[in-house]
Amino acid sequence: MSKANKIEWSNIDGALPKPKRLHLEKDDVDGLYHCPIEPSEHDGFQSQRGCRKHVNNKHGWFLYFDEKPRVHLKLAPNSSKVQTKSSAASSTDDDLSSTRSKPGARLMPSFSPSGEIGEQLTTWLTGSGGGYKKARPAQQIVSRCLKFLKFCCEEEEEELSFDVIDFSLCSPSLLFKFIDCLQEECKLGHGGRLGYIDAISELIDFRKVNGASDGVLRKLSATELYIKRARKTVAKMMRLQWTQDLDVESLEARGHWASMEELLEVVSFHLPRYEQTVKTCQNDPGRVSPSDLTFATQFLATYLFIKVKGSRPMTYQYLTVEMVKEAKANGGFIDQKTFKTAGKYGFDSVILTETSMQILDGYIHFVRPLLKPRCDFVLVTENGSQHSKLGNEMSKLVFDAIGKYVHPTRYRQIVETQSLHALNDKEHRVLSEDQKHCSVVAKVHYQKRRSREVAVKAHECLQKLQGTKGSEVDMEVNTRFGSSSHSSSTATFEPAIECARSENTRPNIDTPPRSNRLLSQGPQRRPLRFTTHEDDLLKKGIDKHGFGRWTAILRDPDFGFQKGRLADSLKKRAELRFLPNEKP
Repeated sequence: MSKANKIEWSNIDGALPKPKRLHLEKDDVDGLYHCPIEPSEHDGFQSQRGCRKHVNNKHGWFLYFDEKPRVHLKLAPNSSKVQTKSSAASSTDDDLSSTRSKPGARLMPSFSPSGEIGEQLTTWLTGSGGGYKKARPAQQIVSRCLKFLKFCCEEEEEELSFDVIDFSLCSPSLLFKFIDCLQEECKLGHGGRLGYIDAISELIDFRKVNGASDGVLRKLSATELYIKRARKTVAKMMRLQWTQDLDVESLEARGHWASMEELLEVVSFHLPRYEQTVKTCQNDPGRVSPSDLTFATQFLATYLFIKVKGSRPMTYQYLTVEMVKEAKANGGFIDQKTFKTAGKYGFDSVILTETSMQILDGYIHFVRPLLKPRCDFVLVTENGSQHSKLGNEMSKLVFDAIGKYVHPTRYRQIVETQSLHALNDKEHRVLSEDQKHCSVVAKVHYQKRRSREVAVKAHECLQKLQGTKGSEVDMEVNTRFGSSSHSSSTATFEPAIECARSENTRPNIDTPPRSNRLLSQGPQRRPLRFTTHEDDLLKKGIDKHGFGRWTAILRDPDFGFQKGRLADSLKKRAELRFLPNEKP
């Protein structure tokens, strides 16, 4: 939960005057610190600091209350004026924030899903009538429906009934107020609101098959019309935002786009440290630090995305050791069906080369055992559990190497758009199908490219239609406005026409330099790259002050680092630049 939407529990009525002090003790069984709130979504923590941080971020109410209070969203105090240092890092996904559920929606009051009607709705969704949905999507739909019903009947304290459902679904004004509340108060994006609209549509179907009266059925027909119009409106708003935010030039200006060559540099940049980590794990496991083990997992995930296949993170998340063993005797093929598009494609096949097998073997045989895995999955966390945030790991390593924010979804978009220029139509379709990704960025790119082609051809046709008289008018305009303006307009307009006209004939279109694009969009913040001189200064600073004294190194008057350099950047650079055996 971001601090911008975090509830200040200390300001809620009934809160303790001072926060509780957490007394944490290690579990004798697994030697970990466990969250005091049951049931907990985390398996355990290796340090008290990690456990305290988890309680502060996820269960802040526990410090001021014995039981979690039910707070209405409109009355909940928040710290919207607080700004965090992680605001720059959170910009990795600011172009997708409109489609991600916000904490405000999760805090909305709701009827209990364990009630009779809640269980009936869940059973219906997972059965033949509701489309055989899986348990998790069904629970999400039920949760959204119950929040909508509670919004419409907030004063209803008794158990949910069909009368409450009929009143809520047959009130168009309440429906539109709920959708507006999701946008204005909960700050929910377009995709999130579409999810709630679809959930309400499922609720209407559920009510129809449970004996609704004729009068209710007539009103539900009108509600379905309103639902259809609301869905079209939100979808239109989503497309408009996509066109604005997901344009390739806009992404490049914000540092969210990179070429294939730059992404391959990420592997080369981190490969020496990974090699050294694997060797240390093999020869002297006692010298390996937890940060090196975490880095090895991050590198392997990034390598799989960039060099093996730009697949969905879930594909590699559920990759098991047994699958890798079977792939060696199966030509390198791994076939999976645990991913979001399984209903359309059935399987997601990955092929591993000998080089990829070498990378995987080094991790499985030497690095993974030191993480003490408690599951069969290849990629595990420092606690030995399944690693789920693979997209974040790739974003970190890419930014450390090239200073840009690129996650797996963005990488698939880069592959799809660049394949349009470098491959023929058949190869492009095959690669796009293998990515299993319908890229909105690519659609915007194709539409813009096609629009320019049409504009150039239409311009030529218009000149042909106007004939000799059109040429005479052009000559008259040029004569009256002077030679200086004529030369400047020709210099800017004619090359643009020629560039667009030859777009179909070139196999690969070189995008203009990023610096040229930024001139027309105002000053932009760029990553502060380390120079060779700064690397030398950092090495001398470590020798003088010691490894870990980053603030002292930065403030030392003998070292002249670039303006704007932070102590945290020195720390990251030192961890990446200097191998563990070189640390003092």
